[in-house]
Amino acid sequence: MDHSDSPRPTPMAGLYDSLSALAYVMTGNQAHSRLRSESGLTVDRGALALLRALARAGEPLRMGELAERLMVKAPHVTREVRRLEERGLVETAPEPGDQRVRRAAITREGREAVARAEETGRQWLTDALEDFSADELRTTAVVIDRIVDTYRR
Repeated sequence: MDHSDSPRPTPMAGLYDSLSALAYVMTGNQAHSRLRSESGLTVDRGALALLRALARAGEPLRMGELAERLMVKAPHVTREVRRLEERGLVETAPEPGDQRVRRAAITREGREAVARAEETGRQWLTDALEDFSADELRTTAVVIDRIVDTYRR
């Protein structure tokens, strides 16, 4: 099929398409299955996202805070935290002064799982970007971080 008459996408449309494709290949089912296989990970994609958020937080988070960071509803987070707590990857504790509210924190085992997954993912990215300069990588990271920050607002 000849696409020479097709209009070229605008720079913004091209960037959107590229970022969508990148997000899909990095986080899709096939990539996660490969990640589980190569890193020995035993959690699904949603659980890994939750563990990563807790690992990056550096402090225990309320369920609502965690839900906000993951851009999901709090009841989903509460269920997932319970599942991960049963597996020893997360621990919860009551909020000081309000026993109804719980905070979640990642355990050592949870941190180790995240570290294995991220080491594997970084190696894949290193292999994919071996021909890029350090300046190109830094610039790309800055642009992507700005986009992510905008989406989180």
